[in-house]
Amino acid sequence: MFSLRDYQQDLVSKTFAAWNSGIRKVLLQLSTGGGKTIIFAAIASKMTAQSEGVLVVAHREELILQAAEKLAAVTKLQPGIIKAGYKPNDSLIQVASIQTLSRRETYPKAQLVIIDEAHHSSANSYRKLLDAYPEALILGLTATPRREDGYGLRDVFDHLISSISTKELIALGHLTDYKLIAGFKYSRHKVPLKRDFTRKELEEVASDYKPTEVLKQWQNFCSGQKTVIFAVNVKHSQDITQAFCANGITCEHLDGETSNIERKQILDRFRSGQTQVISNCAILTEGFDCPDSSAAVIARPTSSVTLWLQMIGRVLRPAPGKDYATILDMTDNWFRLGRPCDNRKWSLEPVSCDPDTQGSRCCPYCHHVFKPMPDLIRTKDCFSYEKAEFVIQYEVDCPNCGKSFKWVLEEHSVAENPKIPMIISDFDIQFKEVPPEVRLFFFTPIIEAKKRKFKNLEKQLAFYNFTIRDWFLNCQELNENELIYAIELLGCSEEIFESSIESLVYRVRYAKEWTDITKIMSERPESIKKLIWSRFSNYEKNKFKNMKADYENEINEIQEWLTEENLALVADYLSDCQDINMISSLCEIYHKLVIKAAIDRVPPDKRNQISQWVAQLKRRTEFRNLYFH
Repeated sequence: MFSLRDYQQDLVSKTFAAWNSGIRKVLLQLSTGGGKTIIFAAIASKMTAQSEGVLVVAHREELILQAAEKLAAVTKLQPGIIKAGYKPNDSLIQVASIQTLSRRETYPKAQLVIIDEAHHSSANSYRKLLDAYPEALILGLTATPRREDGYGLRDVFDHLISSISTKELIALGHLTDYKLIAGFKYSRHKVPLKRDFTRKELEEVASDYKPTEVLKQWQNFCSGQKTVIFAVNVKHSQDITQAFCANGITCEHLDGETSNIERKQILDRFRSGQTQVISNCAILTEGFDCPDSSAAVIARPTSSVTLWLQMIGRVLRPAPGKDYATILDMTDNWFRLGRPCDNRKWSLEPVSCDPDTQGSRCCPYCHHVFKPMPDLIRTKDCFSYEKAEFVIQYEVDCPNCGKSFKWVLEEHSVAENPKIPMIISDFDIQFKEVPPEVRLFFFTPIIEAKKRKFKNLEKQLAFYNFTIRDWFLNCQELNENELIYAIELLGCSEEIFESSIESLVYRVRYAKEWTDITKIMSERPESIKKLIWSRFSNYEKNKFKNMKADYENEINEIQEWLTEENLALVADYLSDCQDINMISSLCEIYHKLVIKAAIDRVPPDKRNQISQWVAQLKRRTEFRNLYFH
């Protein structure tokens, strides 16, 4: 049997009241250690009592296993676990890894979806999850309903319910009191204002928090206490661990590459007291419970209120014999981000991020600064008339005002700072969107023509018209839409489309042999082929049919000569020819189709000369046929 504290029961009641009033997506805020898991377990129990399915989603294995254990104790049902390595069951309650759900794209039936650590829920994987449950009730829980990238949680949740403060939880004994130790020599590096440190920036500040200094201050203020250390990066954490071990202190290291089995073993040794200190990089900020941990050493700076409160919240849980927790902040986080018990006003609204954040954008309508999430950015190819080239145009919806805006990136041309992406608004630039059926890699001649300078318009149009016709005739894979798009880009008249088609019709009409026709038309798209054939008279179509039939008959007659062995033999004879007369003699012996096929097997260094001699002989033959027959 379990019982809820007054504030926990109040949150449960407020949640059901919100749902009953028609608010479907509710977010609960409660400080770390306030009992979020028991709250959603109580809510899940009410749902399963009515035979309604519940899905609980988390992003780390520790959170998943804690949730499953608490749900089993409260609901008396054994939850199924949807995660690699776990056998599924058909329980009314399923606890799932968001990564597994996103990868498999299969979602269990549920009338209630619960999202633990819901400050992550703006990510695309969670959006896909919520899209899969358009009718279900949604409950998110977090200690810190805030994102540092300029996205709020307003587009995910409809209503925020905030509960008892950390200060009140301490006063009631539900969290332990604490001593904040700070005032050390802080980092000399610039601290970002509305974003967190990048990985590179953290590497640069690591030298400001030397492992020997971390050890020294721990010995001064936390000696003998079970301690969690938060390091700048993996190497920093490993160096800290080494420094502690070298001084006879049992210390182990954790990071994202630590295997699940090894991680469990390390945490078990820490909980049992075999290990006194555990140093980590970005692992124990969420989902880690060890109430008798009595000290946290913050050896990494952050600009994220969420991360700051998650780190210090690890040691605020009460335990027998624990009078207070020691928070040793070697940075100036406490000064910039406040103490654990400070009053904070939480909101679903987005808060602008630092404009210096890499990849940040400023909405031109409401001036909100945010870092667009990659999965929410829409892209399309466009032609920029200003630059006379194809560019990628990006579009995103502002999380603050909801309006969409576009931009392109441009390489910076300043010599001392090359290749820096510059944001160019599309307000004053003319773009032409590229249709999906248009392939840009064919358009090099068109772009070159567009960039060329002309003294007068007449010469420009004449050159553009010539470029279009020549490009269309010699690039067989072009489709009808690509021809039309090129004409529009160069600003040519619609007549050039007809002129280009007629030029191709002319080539086919006056082709002497069926092989010439296939050479001209074989790679053309079906739409172009149909367009070309529609221009011929019935007489011409019959002529082409006869040419094809004659060609096929000739092929049948010389089939035995078209084997690889025979063609290789003729290719050797062709390679030995020293002049056009020798080629002429071979052409009298072998059929012209055999000669043509064998030329392709002649070594490249001689092929061009032989092809020229064969072409000369062909012209002589055509001349004699014209004037003497």
